[in-house]
Amino acid sequence: MRKIVTLVYTLIVTSCLAQDPVSNSTRLPREPKSYGACIMRDGSVSGINENERFAMHSVMKFPQALYVADYLSRKGLNLNDTIVVNKADLMQDTWSPMMKQFEGKKAFSYAELLELSLGQSDNNACELLFKYCGKPEAVEEYMRGLGFHDINIRMTEEQLQKNPTKAIENSSTPDEMARLFEWFYHHKNDNQYLTFIWKTMANCSTGLKRIPAAIPTDARIVHKTGTGFPSPEGVQDMNDAGIILMPDGSHAIIAVFTTHSPSEEVIADIARQLLER
Repeated sequence: MRKIVTLVYTLIVTSCLAQDPVSNSTRLPREPKSYGACIMRDGSVSGINENERFAMHSVMKFPQALYVADYLSRKGLNLNDTIVVNKADLMQDTWSPMMKQFEGKKAFSYAELLELSLGQSDNNACELLFKYCGKPEAVEEYMRGLGFHDINIRMTEEQLQKNPTKAIENSSTPDEMARLFEWFYHHKNDNQYLTFIWKTMANCSTGLKRIPAAIPTDARIVHKTGTGFPSPEGVQDMNDAGIILMPDGSHAIIAVFTTHSPSEEVIADIARQLLER
């Protein structure tokens, strides 16, 4: 059954993306809102449902990290500065590789927390950054200050664990997320914090079957994935967004958000179609 669903989903995506773009913005025709995708390349933007709102899930950890970079810079804090973490205070039943690293108490640097949150999508590391650097409202306000009004961050990881049906409270459009990555591309060398985030996301270990599976062999990617809670039918929201660094020195930015997806390969199929246009 899963193979059949995946095939149908892929055929829909292929059919949609094969059509000629419409309007002056070269955007692709709209289809049912089970997914949204956007690509920015060579100054042009195209997409499908790119202005629709989708739950970010752990893609949210990317704008949060940008806020943390700004917070550390404003407070004069170093990436190697530490906070003491009590394991008993952490969420126990969640995705959290850091839980295997210690018992009792341990000091974690801001660099380690960012690496865990961005590189391994650790939910406890993300929650600690909310606790010690700024709540969701602060992150959203920072996004507004940068000019991004379609990125909404209203809930922490702990709140989402308790209320998974409210995932849409942390939302973005594919277009806005692609534009945030474009901002990041141009500002990655502004300070040590942003450069560190860039290097960390270039070594992201999650979602290798998503956009990374669609890029040319010699290309590299700086990206962040997101995954929702699985449904009883075995489907779940799956996202990926990032910057593809091409062998010729150019770059492309892709953001793909899906709802009720049967597999990670769906994202790769969408990204591949966008890159082949």
